[in-house]
Amino acid sequence: MLKHLSISGFTLIANAEVPFRDGFTAITGETGAGKSVLLKALRIVCGDKAQSTMVRTGEEKAVVEATFDITNEPQVKKVLEELELDSDDELIIRREIQENGKSRARVNGAVVALPDLQRLGEELIQMHGQSEQLLLRDIRTHTQMLDDFAGNGELLAEYSSEWSTWNKIQDEIRATEERAKNLAAQKDFLKFQFDELSKAALKEGEEEALEEKVNSASKQEAETRYLNDIQGMLGGENGLLDQVQILQSKLRSLAAKLPDYEDYLKSLDEVTDPYESVCKDLLRLRPAAAMSAADIDRANARIAAIQKLKRKYRTDVAGLIALTEQRKEELSSLENLDADLEELSRQSKKALEALQATALKLTKSRQEAAARYDKAVSDILNTLGMPKAIFATSITMQSLSPNGADKIEFTLAPNPGEGFKSLQKAVSGGELSRVLLSIKSVMADLDRVPLLIFDEVDSGISGEVGNSIGEALKNLGQHHQVLTITHLHQVASRAKNQLAVSKEEIDGRTYTHVVELDHEGRIKELSRMLGGESDTIREHARQLLEV
Repeated sequence: MLKHLSISGFTLIANAEVPFRDGFTAITGETGAGKSVLLKALRIVCGDKAQSTMVRTGEEKAVVEATFDITNEPQVKKVLEELELDSDDELIIRREIQENGKSRARVNGAVVALPDLQRLGEELIQMHGQSEQLLLRDIRTHTQMLDDFAGNGELLAEYSSEWSTWNKIQDEIRATEERAKNLAAQKDFLKFQFDELSKAALKEGEEEALEEKVNSASKQEAETRYLNDIQGMLGGENGLLDQVQILQSKLRSLAAKLPDYEDYLKSLDEVTDPYESVCKDLLRLRPAAAMSAADIDRANARIAAIQKLKRKYRTDVAGLIALTEQRKEELSSLENLDADLEELSRQSKKALEALQATALKLTKSRQEAAARYDKAVSDILNTLGMPKAIFATSITMQSLSPNGADKIEFTLAPNPGEGFKSLQKAVSGGELSRVLLSIKSVMADLDRVPLLIFDEVDSGISGEVGNSIGEALKNLGQHHQVLTITHLHQVASRAKNQLAVSKEEIDGRTYTHVVELDHEGRIKELSRMLGGESDTIREHARQLLEV
C-alpha cells in the first residue's frame, strides 16, 4: 500500500507531502490544476522514462519519493530479494531527475537500474488510463486475463513445460536433418580423409622416436668410420704398433754398440708399454649394432609421411589422431542418423500427444470460465450506463502456440441488435473505460497488485452512471488501494478518502498544491464540483457523503 508521496521541483509542484490511505481515494480539482502531474509522479516512481521538462524551471533537479507498506505483499518482497535489496515491511523508492533529463533511482537507499525499478513497479502499482485502454485493445492480453480468472496457473505451467519439451525435440529433429544433409554431401570427402589418416596408423610419440633412432644411427655410422680408420692406422701393415716395435729394435741394437743410448732405450720402453696397451684396447673396440641403410631409409620415409600429413591438415600428430577418430564417428553417425531421426520422430509424436491433451484441458477450462466471466462482467456493465450491453469471450481453435490452442478475444455488444464488436477496433473509449472497470471489479479478488489507479475512468459519463461507477470503485477499494482522478461528484462522494489538487499564481510563478481533505474540506470540494457554495448545495454535498 502506498503510504506517502513526497514531491519536490517536479513540473508545477514546487513541494508537496501527500499522505495516502487504504481503500478508495478520489483525486479532484479543476481542469488544469495539475491532477495528472500527481499520477505522472507515481509513474516516475515506477520506472517511467524521465525527461528534462519534468524539472521545475529554476530548480537543479526534481525529486519524487514514495513510501510503501509491503507487510502483506510477498510478491514485492520476492522481487526485492531477487534484486538483493532490503525487504523489510517498509519500502522507499526515490527518483531524482537532473536538468539534463538524466535520472537516478534508489530503492531502500540502494541505487537500482531502471529495468529493475520497472519490474518492482509492476508489482506495486497498476495504472489504468488511456494507454492501458490501448492495452485492452491488444487481444494478446485477453488470454492472460481469462486464465487468471480461471485459475489456470498450474495447467499453464504444465502446458508450458510440454510446449518447451516438444519444441526442443523439433529443434533436435531439424538439427539432425541438417547434419545428415551436410554429412551426406561430405561423405566422399570424409571417407577419403578417414582412409588416408587411418592408413597412416599414427601413434603418439612415433615421430619423435623415429627421429631419435635416425639421429642415433647417424652417430653410430660416424663411430664405425672413425674406429675403422684408427684401427687401420694402429694395426695395419706397417701400422703404428709395427713402427714402434721396429723403433725399439733399432734403438736396442744401437744401445748394444753404444751404451750412451741405453737411457733413450729405457725411456722409450717406459712409454711404449702403456702406448701399446691403449693401441690394443682401441683395436678390440667394436661399434654398437647400427640400423641398416634400408632401415634408415624406411624411418626417414615414415617421418616425411607424418610431416606431410601435419602440413596438409595443419595440426600435430595428436590432432591427426583426434581427426581420425572424429571422421570415424561422423561416418558412423551418418549411418546411424536414420535411426536417430526415427527415435526423435517417436518422441515428437508422444510429446505432441501430451501437449494436445493439455491444450484440450486448457480449452475446456477456458470455456467453462468464460461463461462465468462473461456473465460477471456483463452484470457490472449493465449497472454502468450500459443496461443492455453483453460482454462475450470468443474462443476459437488455432494452431498450437505458447499459450495453448485457443485464440481468445473479448467482444462487446453495447446495444441490442448491433451484434458483437471487437474491443480492438469498434468500441469507443468511454465504453472501453467501463469494460476495463468491470473487468477489474470481477478480478478484484485475484489481482495481486496492491494499488490500482484509474485516470478519469468516468470521462464522458454523468448522472446515474456516475453513481454506478462510484459504487464499482468503492467496492474495488475493499480489495485494493484505489486512486482515481474524477470530475464527477457522484464518484468522489463514494470515496473513502479525497485529495484536492489546486493551482495558484504567486509572483508570476504557477504552483500546484495537493491537500488531503477532512470531512468539512470534502463538503467544500464536493460543493464546488456541484457548481456552487450555497447552503442548499453544501447540504446536498453533506448528504452525498452520508449515503
